[in-house]
Amino acid sequence: MIDGLDIPDPFDVQVLCDRLTTRRGRPLRLAGAALPADSPGGLLVSTESADYIFYDSRLSSLHQLHVIAHEIGHLLLGHRPGDDCAESSRIPLPDDFSPTLIRHMLGRSHYDDPDEFAAEVFATLILRRVGNRSPEPPEVAPEVVALVARLERSLRHHDEGLR
Repeated sequence: MIDGLDIPDPFDVQVLCDRLTTRRGRPLRLAGAALPADSPGGLLVSTESADYIFYDSRLSSLHQLHVIAHEIGHLLLGHRPGDDCAESSRIPLPDDFSPTLIRHMLGRSHYDDPDEFAAEVFATLILRRVGNRSPEPPEVAPEVVALVARLERSLRHHDEGLR
């Protein structure tokens, strides 16, 4: 499935969502929000007219990308909500998301569930694919290299003293 995706190079998650919108003939929209601390980091909400991926805007950019890829995995793998979507109900949705319009919500966080495991593998494979396209790491300033070397020597000395 991942090989069949038109993953942009350089990678841009919004461009991927735009391409999926075109491919599927159905809008896929991203929405960052400050989600409650005890809720999942992301949520897929499908209405009659569009799919929305909510993600916690306070996460690091890499973690946000993983959450979004995880929810895209649920969407493309055709997952439907399980019997227990109680966690999803704690996430504040905008007022225009009438409960009568919401067809399904995926926001589970139990990775012993086969759908969750599959979505997690999907996200990991997407990030691995994107990571393989990353440019060479930026050059590190000489003073940072020197600081790291001093820290390594200090930690090595400290570790030897504990033996």
